[in-house]
Order: sequence, then structure tokens, then C-alpha cells
Amino acid sequence: MKSKIFLDEEMPNTDRRFGSALSYIPCMVVDRDGNETPGMLTRGIIKDIKKRAARNPEDIPEDTTFWGKLFG
Repeated sequence: MKSKIFLDEEMPNTDRRFGSALSYIPCMVVDRDGNETPGMLTRGIIKDIKKRAARNPEDIPEDTTFWGKLFG
């Protein structure tokens, strides 16, 4: 798995509307053709995806690199 989200890149939500998140975590979504689209995640979304991963550990890809196999 190559995907990573860096929580220390959190950005304030400027021009915030009522009820919207105070901040966002930026990310880049890359499709199969290599096209990149910027994305913004909230802390709530991060919390939800971490819970989902904890409930479904069998769905998380194993590290199949040489170093991952050696030290995994």
C-alpha cells in the first residue's frame, strides 16, 4: 500500500460557512490513469476510516515488498 495521509498538513478552513469544519487535511487522489485530483478530508472522516480499518483488518493489503517481508 502506497497511500499516506499526513495529519500535520492540516489547513484552516478559510471563508468557512456555518456548520462546516474548522480545518481540513489536504490530499491528492490519483486514479488508475495517473490523473490527480485534490481532496480535502475532515478529522471526522479520518476518525471514521480508522474505525472501518480496525473493524476490517482482513481488507488491509499486506506489505509485499522485499523489506516488508523481511522485517514485517
